[in-house]
Amino acid sequence: MESPIAIVGMSCRFAGCPSLTAFWDAIMSRRSMLTVPGAAAEIPPGQKNLFDRPYPVRLGQLGDLYACVSSMQHFPRQVNAGENQDLYFATQLAFDALTDASIRVHSRDPIRGSVRLGYAPPFNASTLNWLQHTAYLDQTMEILRRFLPNAPEEYMDEMRTKLKESLPEPNAASFLLGSGYRFVSWIARECSFWGTAEIADAGLLTGAATVMDAMADLRSGKSDVALAGTVTAPLNRSYLEGLSAEVEFSMRPGLAPFSEDASGTIPGEGGAFFVLKRREDALKARDRIYALIRSVEIGHTPDHMPQRILSAALDAADAPVPSVGLVEADGCGIRDMELREIDAIQRLWGDHRPGGALVGVGSVKGNIGHTLRTGMAAGLVKAALALRKRVLPPQVAPEHPSERMANLASSAYLLTEARPWIVGDRSQARRAVVLGSNFIPCNPIGVASRSGRAAAILLEEEPEDSR
Repeated sequence: MESPIAIVGMSCRFAGCPSLTAFWDAIMSRRSMLTVPGAAAEIPPGQKNLFDRPYPVRLGQLGDLYACVSSMQHFPRQVNAGENQDLYFATQLAFDALTDASIRVHSRDPIRGSVRLGYAPPFNASTLNWLQHTAYLDQTMEILRRFLPNAPEEYMDEMRTKLKESLPEPNAASFLLGSGYRFVSWIARECSFWGTAEIADAGLLTGAATVMDAMADLRSGKSDVALAGTVTAPLNRSYLEGLSAEVEFSMRPGLAPFSEDASGTIPGEGGAFFVLKRREDALKARDRIYALIRSVEIGHTPDHMPQRILSAALDAADAPVPSVGLVEADGCGIRDMELREIDAIQRLWGDHRPGGALVGVGSVKGNIGHTLRTGMAAGLVKAALALRKRVLPPQVAPEHPSERMANLASSAYLLTEARPWIVGDRSQARRAVVLGSNFIPCNPIGVASRSGRAAAILLEEEPEDSR
């Protein structure tokens, strides 16, 4: 059994939540931060998408929280419309996490650390700017020539010049920083980390994948400190159009996981970063430890059942099933997926016996939406805070809870109210599991899938006498 890894610093920004404190407050008050799609989403009112499906009526939007002040990050130039804003957002989150861990940003002394970033470059201002100056501009001129076959060449040249002048000025640095490897290398340099800097995309399981890689860096001795982060940039019409090919969006104004009325998910935006150390190093430095990561498992699951992955995460840490008091579930609002998840949890924990252990189940997606690649990172922040504060946090309460979750004979129950996290045996550490799974394709284009991918992160509290 491998030694645990300590979370010594965290940061996050999600819809309506500019900080860890605001995020926890939204959870504890069971507030939904979902709002009507703003202008940035570019959703045409009342229209359906390419697959004849409706757009979501709510989104978990960052809004002004996506903006970052470049001068605070020592960026060498003014931010302009043609640059990759995701870079500044991710860098700010990295700085915030390091500050939370009492590690100096822009240290003169290089840090023997690694950076693992979960990110998939979307069509953002940076990439779009370069497409506008090249392929799009050429295509536009070709269309104009078809409609104006007799126009003088000087006239067409003038038209091209005016079109170019209307676009944001291209910048070579912004183009290069839009590519993944330069993106994460920039963050490493700005944070004075001189170890591995890599970018990863594992879909909805990206949060687990980056943490797993960061843990490997620490356990192998390659790094003494590891930064693991995941970012989901603001969602636009183009992205939502593609996402709708795989998942159904909820037509309800809110998302209450594990509801009998579950009809689809609501996408969200945001990002989170974690500062990780080997536990012995964190104790030696007297760091504040939010929680210990005992194991991370990612793999394929038959029939989209996450039970095997969950069991593997517990076995890897030699943790008995009853020792886990909190499951931060996927709970995405898609009925079939939630039923499979409930079934997996209830199979493992079994029927309740008088005096036996119970496990609370909830999902943060009711507060901030399904933040896609950052979904598991959001769940990890919530679970780590819960362990630190010794509270079983509530989720947004459904009006009609799932009948399967309302099964009084089961050891698993839905956390619709906050509860003190009490353990019968003081020698038994509190433990939590964060679950994630990829979407089951809703099949609008004839794609069938009989297996899925799931991930589980097992957390444990740091013993009180060593805090």
